[in-house]
Amino acid sequence: MRRRVTIAALVMDCLVSPLRVRADQPCEVAPMPCTFEGLPFTLTVVDAETRQPLADVHALAEWRIFGPGGRLDGPLMVQDAVSGGDGVLSFPGWGPIQGPPDGLGIGDDPVITLFKTEYEPLLISNGHPPGTRETQRARRFNQSGQTYALASFRGTPDQWLRHLHGVWLGVAVPRNDQHSLQFREAYRNRLRRISSERHKFALDQRRFEGFFWHVDRELKLLEEGHR
Repeated sequence: MRRRVTIAALVMDCLVSPLRVRADQPCEVAPMPCTFEGLPFTLTVVDAETRQPLADVHALAEWRIFGPGGRLDGPLMVQDAVSGGDGVLSFPGWGPIQGPPDGLGIGDDPVITLFKTEYEPLLISNGHPPGTRETQRARRFNQSGQTYALASFRGTPDQWLRHLHGVWLGVAVPRNDQHSLQFREAYRNRLRRISSERHKFALDQRRFEGFFWHVDRELKLLEEGHR
């Protein structure tokens, strides 16, 4: 007589026989939420020419989830940090928290954007070490302890606007208002810095006005809780 296998039996099998199931989470063998946690990490930022530490660099770290259709979506977790005189950015550990059964995007777990006025922004992906799984519970920043250099910006206002477009919302987009409000402090810190760049543009030009209209609209959501 054929044995009937239930979801509960699969979960129990995962818990008591991990070597046989080869999974470290029940969600890898049954349709249920996964559990995730992030490990603490640091990185250092320096000036590309002088190699001196850079203070007041804003770092936005986002751990992106998989959404409908297997596409990368909004964040499961967001943290931000600002470098001091030593150029060091420190991020604490987080979790455990529940996330989607499809897991997190490898390389976007986290993905980090660095921003400082008068410097070209930098995007740092987490890489794809062999054996990493989307549903893996502990997420490690594989470049922890490394040093990154920011280059001084010497371009045109149009080029600076393109740089702002790349980092004003972070990378974990599209996302809904609920996600933005859940991590409002980190996103608001980035938007305030972007908003302060408006004095560098001739605001009578439509493309600049349009961009900062969207910046102000998003800031209003984060500060007041509504559009």
